[in-house]
Amino acid sequence: MQTIERYKIFAYTGSVPFIDIQAYRRLIGRLMYLTNTRPDITFFVQQLSQFLAKPTIAHYTAAIRILRYIKEAPSLGLFFSSNTYAHLKAFCDSDWGTCSDSRQSMTGFSVYLGNSLISWKSKKQNTISRSSCEAEYRAMVTVTCEIQWLTYLLQDFKVPFEQPSLLYCDNDSARYIATNLVFHDRKKHVHTNQIIKEKKLVITKKNDYKLLNSSSYIRTKRRSKNSFELQNFHTTYV
Repeated sequence: MQTIERYKIFAYTGSVPFIDIQAYRRLIGRLMYLTNTRPDITFFVQQLSQFLAKPTIAHYTAAIRILRYIKEAPSLGLFFSSNTYAHLKAFCDSDWGTCSDSRQSMTGFSVYLGNSLISWKSKKQNTISRSSCEAEYRAMVTVTCEIQWLTYLLQDFKVPFEQPSLLYCDNDSARYIATNLVFHDRKKHVHTNQIIKEKKLVITKKNDYKLLNSSSYIRTKRRSKNSFELQNFHTTYV
């Protein structure tokens, strides 16, 4: 994905407008469908999908670069082990004020059942956060809702749980707010919901987990080519 880094796909670049808007929309629509099985392109597709109304040549070139990347590695896919254990683990991250147009932050998360990746998302937050702590906390609330939904779904499938779900976050302030009920009344404007405390989650730092990089990081930020390839090898694919 090295070529994509050369283009400012996070904002309207002032590049020459792309004439065939319908072709751009069809291409992005197909890439969005492909993210159901290719989480490694989720962040880039999410960024390019913001410019469906007025795409530029730079945006179209970046989309073509994604196609080239997919063509170079057609065999990559998700692996679901039959020997995994029923334990939900989630990694969340945010990029504060990443959108240069609206200054909205990015939320990214990955949820694993055992060692199998089963859910992921890369999306801009609905409101503007005043600090990186707010952005991280909103990301934690989002992934907690996803964990709760997955818990109900697995219970319907008669899948037993022996341990509480794990939620990994690298922001100390956000973790303190989530685990201390005293802070909830002070952060009502962040839409706490208190679901993090009530749903019996164990919240810890990402650094405690033996992964080189958290897979949620790739959902919120651009990566260098070497770092991107190393991330996929360690956390996404088998």
